[in-house]
Amino acid sequence: MGVLLPTGRRAARTFLLDVALPRLLATAERIAALLWLIATALVAAASSLRRDAPRAATAALRAAISIRAEVPRRYDAASRAIDSWGERSAIPAARRADAELARWSRRVRDRAVALTTTAWRVGQERRPRRIPRPRLWMVLAAIAFGGAWLGATAVWAALPDPSQLETAEVPYSTFVYDRDGKLLYTFEEEHREHAALADVPLILQQATIAIEDRSFWTNFGVDPGGIFRALVTNWREGYVAQGGSTITQQLVKARLTGDDQTLARKLNEALIAIRVTMRYPKARILELYLDQVYYGNRSYGVKTAAKTYFDVTDLRQLTLGQAALLAGLPQRPSIYDPVTNPDGARARRSEVLAAMLAAGFVSRDEAERAADEPILVHAAETPLSLPHVVFRVRDQLAEVFGSERAAYVGGYRVYTTIDPQLQAIAERQVKDRVAALASANVHNAALIAMDPRNGYILAYVGSVKYDDQDPRVRGQFDVAGLGERQVGSTFKLFTYLTALRKGYTPSTVLWDVSTNFAAAGQPQYRPQNASPSGSGAGPENGPITIRQAIRESLNVPAVKITSLVGVDEIVQTARQLGVDREWDASQLGLPFGIGAGGMTLRELAGAYQVVADGGVRIEPTLISRIEDKDGNVVRDWSQPEGTQAISPQLSWLMTDMLKDITDPNTSSIFGSWTNIGRTAALKTGTTDNLRDVLAVGYVPQLLTAVWMGNSDNSQMYGISSAMGPGVLWREFMKEAIGQLQLPETWYARPDGIIEKTVCVRPGLTGGVGSGLLPGPNCPSSWRTVEKYIAGTEPKTDDSAFFGRGCVNAAAERPEWLPDVMKWAQAYKNYRLGLPICGVSVRSVPQPANTPAPPRKRRR
Repeated sequence: MGVLLPTGRRAARTFLLDVALPRLLATAERIAALLWLIATALVAAASSLRRDAPRAATAALRAAISIRAEVPRRYDAASRAIDSWGERSAIPAARRADAELARWSRRVRDRAVALTTTAWRVGQERRPRRIPRPRLWMVLAAIAFGGAWLGATAVWAALPDPSQLETAEVPYSTFVYDRDGKLLYTFEEEHREHAALADVPLILQQATIAIEDRSFWTNFGVDPGGIFRALVTNWREGYVAQGGSTITQQLVKARLTGDDQTLARKLNEALIAIRVTMRYPKARILELYLDQVYYGNRSYGVKTAAKTYFDVTDLRQLTLGQAALLAGLPQRPSIYDPVTNPDGARARRSEVLAAMLAAGFVSRDEAERAADEPILVHAAETPLSLPHVVFRVRDQLAEVFGSERAAYVGGYRVYTTIDPQLQAIAERQVKDRVAALASANVHNAALIAMDPRNGYILAYVGSVKYDDQDPRVRGQFDVAGLGERQVGSTFKLFTYLTALRKGYTPSTVLWDVSTNFAAAGQPQYRPQNASPSGSGAGPENGPITIRQAIRESLNVPAVKITSLVGVDEIVQTARQLGVDREWDASQLGLPFGIGAGGMTLRELAGAYQVVADGGVRIEPTLISRIEDKDGNVVRDWSQPEGTQAISPQLSWLMTDMLKDITDPNTSSIFGSWTNIGRTAALKTGTTDNLRDVLAVGYVPQLLTAVWMGNSDNSQMYGISSAMGPGVLWREFMKEAIGQLQLPETWYARPDGIIEKTVCVRPGLTGGVGSGLLPGPNCPSSWRTVEKYIAGTEPKTDDSAFFGRGCVNAAAERPEWLPDVMKWAQAYKNYRLGLPICGVSVRSVPQPANTPAPPRKRRR
């Protein structure tokens, strides 16, 4: 029915649609309504009628339902007949079809008269005049039934008039502002264009009915079977995988009852849906629904959606694949968005096609061809400021109000945390730095800047350029908020925090030598340190402290810590810092400890916020205040609550180690690239084959996280995390600190932190040292002051580490001993002039877990 017809057949179709069908529907509606009332009256009076009354009521109900079901079937049969007629015979044939439909209508009317007569006779026949003694249960039953009937009648009468579907008040728009009051965007529900059902192709109607309400043409507004199937499916899947509402119920919820999750509203919705079904033809209900429903990306109504996604203005030009994709969007438009999540959209389209196949609307060949159609989404125009910010604000509104739709109908005024001056600096710095690194095949970047003291996101750049469609950029995709990518060595924050939590210290010595971590019989796993040049393997440094391992971003010591403390403990630390991911520790290997697990830049920045604010977890926010349309404050983030996620001592000690990275006096590799002229903490990261480079760093008043790479995951060349995102971080921090006029401050040392002098060579690139109290053989120039959480400081000297003028190598585990021995033989005289005395296995203590920090709230 969606194809263009010759003139004669088009005229026949118009005749059938405009003349025959309205007459048929009007007659059927009147008859069905009459039978419905007869059945209701018979059920109500059943206590005083003969036993035949319920059977008569049932017959009337069945007749009403069958009449409703027969109308679309008769109309579809006539339509198919018209399609098969020739040009000249179309009009006469249409008139013959009309005559046939009229004869059927008269037969239905005769049937209704017969049923009415039977019901009347049953109602007139009373029981025998002998009235038995009334029994108490009969009296109570009569009273209860009468009360229920009166109550139901009152509820029914109080329901909204179904005609309000077409006269419902227009929802209020929601306005989004930056922190200075400049309008960024307006969320509104009225971005729609009307489409008559006659203009909606049959394939799109069928796709919608198949996936949303397959009993639409036959149900009476609600579908008990569909509700039961949804309950079973959701129980089996463990989440809300399928809804039980009919198309009519969804329309009622959208226009009349709202979406409050209460039983009373759901009951009202069902009753109103029944009334709507009695009042409106099914075709009209479907038309209203297709005009009402939200398809994502500011597109309300199917005609607007087709224009937005496919640049199609004539719906009859939609392919089956496009129709199926559109039909699948209303359930979860942001999740199945073909712009930001084409894989999710493709999977949802397959679900719709499978439902159409099961309903007999398409053949298997048609469904398979449609499933193979490429998803070519039209790049819709977006006349808005800071689109990535605006869309993440929408997501936060959905979290606050429980529905994405609240952003479009609530009439709110939303004030964001975005500082326009810092936003401009961030956008310019990202653009300039990406352009400067184009020769290294760097084409995209993202940046998030926040105040760690309150979680306010001050600048947010999701991509280098929003409307850049280059596959290496995909500017409309928000890498900062949606891009789940490996984060490289920036993940070592979680690894080493776990080590500190388990009793390890900044001076704990690990042997940085090439080590096979695979179990016996498994392929070797030998992680390598990154080369300072950004390519190839880095050197093996031998005995090195945790502080030095963090400063030089060495991989082998981090993997050893992962093995010693356990992956599950690192997962626990990440969750303490707010990374809410369903990581299965049993499925994660040792590479997890050096960044093999994916997360978004926003999640990473949120985790670093905890360390940057003394261990207090505050959920990052893009919204500072929400007001309703009358100016009343609905939600305020000006005094956020915080939870003490880790102890202040852990936070301070980690920050104390991270600040070494930006100091040229302690880090020759990173310090020269990342120094901002004041003390700052930083961690950089690089993933395998230079797919991603990152930097996350902070001062007490400002935290900035940077990602650089390509959206198509192509490799970069000749770049390191220091010279790429490290420099971008440095330049942004320097300019932002100046713009905000932030005073130079640093973190006060909390109680419970002590200092000890230990034996560690304070070299720039690692070196030898015991990490213990200096013994008689520790060179005097290696005596270094280190910080500890009280109780974890070393208690013994390093006599066992130093022999007389030589070093005793010690593997952390027996299975690592062969690799330490191999290294010791290669470095027999060692590069510092101290020979290796011998090799042994060092006992690594497994301290008890530190107690959980107390919960803390701040206002």
